[in-house]
Parts: sequence; C-alpha cells; structure tokens
Amino acid sequence: MNKFLTIFLVFLLLIFTDCKSINSTINITQKQVRQEIIIRTASDNKNRIIRIQFPNEIILKNNSFLNRDFLTINYNYNNIPLNRNLNLGLFTKANGKLKRIRNNKKKVLPSKESLNFIFYSRHFVDSTKSTQQQFQTYIEKMLAENKDTLHIGTVAEFKQKHTALFEKLTKGDSISIQFLDGKKLGERITVPVEW
Repeated sequence: MNKFLTIFLVFLLLIFTDCKSINSTINITQKQVRQEIIIRTASDNKNRIIRIQFPNEIILKNNSFLNRDFLTINYNYNNIPLNRNLNLGLFTKANGKLKRIRNNKKKVLPSKESLNFIFYSRHFVDSTKSTQQQFQTYIEKMLAENKDTLHIGTVAEFKQKHTALFEKLTKGDSISIQFLDGKKLGERITVPVEW
C-alpha cells in the first residue's frame, strides 16, 4: 500500500508541474517606460522621417518549478508583410542604463523568477504630406543640429500629440516569444502589445 501511495503522489506531482503548458506557467506583462521615442530621417532626404522606434518593457514571470529556455522575443507588425522582419531592439537595464542583448541567443528564465526586457519596436513612417507635417518641428531641430536621429519624448506624450498616427502604426501588433523544448523549438506564446 505504501508503494502504491508513493506512485500515486509522484503521478499527481507530474500532472501539476510538468504537464501544464508553458502558456499557463509563464506570465507576460508589459508596462510603459520613461525611455524616449527615437525618430530617424532618410539618408537621401533629411527633410523626411522614415522610422520611429517606440520603447516598452516586457516582464516574463516563470511560475513553474522548472527553468524555461527561450530563444527570441519578436514584435509582430500588423501593418507590414509577415516576411519583412524589422527586428526588435532588445535591452536589459543595469544601473539605470540600457545594455543591448542579442535577441537570437538562448535565454534562461529561472524557476519562480522574472526577467525584464526593454524593447524598441521599429516602424516605417509613410512619406505622405499629412504624416510628414506632424514631424516638421522635429525635422527643423534635426537640421539645425545636423543630426539624423532625435529623441522626442515618451510614448505617452506621443500618443497624446499624434493619436491617429500612433494607432495606425501600432494597432493589432503583438509580441511572441519562442520557447525551447530541449534543443528543439517548442511552444510559442503570442500576446497583444500594450502601450
């Protein structure tokens, strides 16, 4: 009877730990950050903004008793073709500074712990007059300072000033994380981006 009880308890333990999907053991949350948005002009036309990068933070919490390995954090753009990868600037924060990390390198999410990442999405801005006029004061500043990039304030500030443009660039976007199953690709978790 003692042997049966031990086997039964081990079986129950396996059911409640290993047999859960990664989706139920990993929590993904996002929060706004104080890092500033970065805009860039075209190399052939300094009077036109071609790219805007929005910063955000993603927090991965591992609720299981096992370490979870993952490979990449991808930003899925709803307004561009799937085969066109704009990549993602991925960073960790150390001593108040951002440190770039390789997104395609294996990362370990320890048991019962969290990892925080700052990411910068990269959105192409169309060249229509109505869109480019929204950036006119920034372009003037960039020309005066002879710069091709400029930090222009937080996401919250941009959303307030340029609501329609922000919605156009980010509506329907998502983040996906590719977990590993040993050395093979495992489950992928996808969540909507929260700004």
